[in-house]
Amino acid sequence: MRVSDLMRYVLWGGIVATADANRREYHMATTWLPHLLTNTFTLLLPDLYRLLIPQGRDTKMLPPLVAEAEQTLSAMIRDNAAYVVYVLPLAAGYILSHPRFNIYKGDLAKIQLAGFGLDAIPHSATAAALTTLICDTVDTASTLPMTKNILTDVIHESSQAPAATSGVILALVTLWWEVGEYLIYRHEMASRGDMSKINMQWSLNDTLHDCVSNFTGWAVAMTLRSVLKSQRKSGHEPIRT
Repeated sequence: MRVSDLMRYVLWGGIVATADANRREYHMATTWLPHLLTNTFTLLLPDLYRLLIPQGRDTKMLPPLVAEAEQTLSAMIRDNAAYVVYVLPLAAGYILSHPRFNIYKGDLAKIQLAGFGLDAIPHSATAAALTTLICDTVDTASTLPMTKNILTDVIHESSQAPAATSGVILALVTLWWEVGEYLIYRHEMASRGDMSKINMQWSLNDTLHDCVSNFTGWAVAMTLRSVLKSQRKSGHEPIRT
């Protein structure tokens, strides 16, 4: 077993423990269940992929578009030891909602700097990880031999504008996530009528800060990517720790 796989399983164990703690604390499935399902999918995706598409599978009979997409996904998910880095911030963000050390409500949520709470850290880190995943996927796909098709066109256009591509995808994911949180919050408040008794925390101010945090993470990821790219072009390899 690879160390990266073990890390994913440990994180998943933390997700399960946090979901169970929130289930017992609030007795509402509207928050813990979506987070459990989302993180289970992202953390165990390499294992699911290995079951469905084993290494060494013959792709000669597949349509070129499908075979080339499979090549990219295999490199990024099944064979990529760094995959855990992409999904770690999302998992950590939910684990930090455990009732014993919840950064989204209670005393820890009161710790702020310039209006940003501790939750800005996992938000920014998750956005940075998603941005890096998108850019790395495009980079990986662009190095693989491909025929001329719609996938090739998408990869080419994305590689020409990685900041715009990742920014648009992040904006869509942020919109989907924040709308989902708002709907869950409304449902839980209608059921309990008291913010202290519900699992989901939401306010317009928090949403605005979350959006700023997300795009701060995007900006950091793109800046770091630009710096590393400049170092490679100048012939100076980045220092590895």
